[in-house]
Amino acid sequence: MGMGKETRVRIAKRAAQELKDGMAVNLGIGIPTQVADYVPEGIHVVFHAENGILAAGGAPLPGEEDAFLCNAGGYPVTITNGASYCDSSIAFAMIRRGCIDISILGALEVSERGDLANWIVAGEAGGRDRRGDGACAKSQKSHRSYEPCQSAGGIQG
Repeated sequence: MGMGKETRVRIAKRAAQELKDGMAVNLGIGIPTQVADYVPEGIHVVFHAENGILAAGGAPLPGEEDAFLCNAGGYPVTITNGASYCDSSIAFAMIRRGCIDISILGALEVSERGDLANWIVAGEAGGRDRRGDGACAKSQKSHRSYEPCQSAGGIQG
């Protein structure tokens, strides 16, 4: 039910303000995948995706998508100079080892206390940010990005 594209873009832009020059940044599935498109000018970060891309870029221009180059959510991305690839076990090890400065997580549900709840969504391959606890535990900082709404679909106040 969500609040629409404008709200999701505003949330992604706000999350991008948390980025500092030189950070290694893990982007979760959902709104976080948009953060790469709103990095403040003059800030250079390395985006990490748990599917094995280090130095992923933002979304490609229409018509320039590479079917074999996607983020963890399956959406097309670009790569930046110096990008590297690894299998997902190494990508998760980077998170668990504490090599990531900030994890920007998507969320299906967040409690009043900030508890993160994610599970498999019908029709989707897997769940959202199933490894969120590992990223939060080892990243120096975590940021949760989600659309605030009540279970009945109204805006959460």
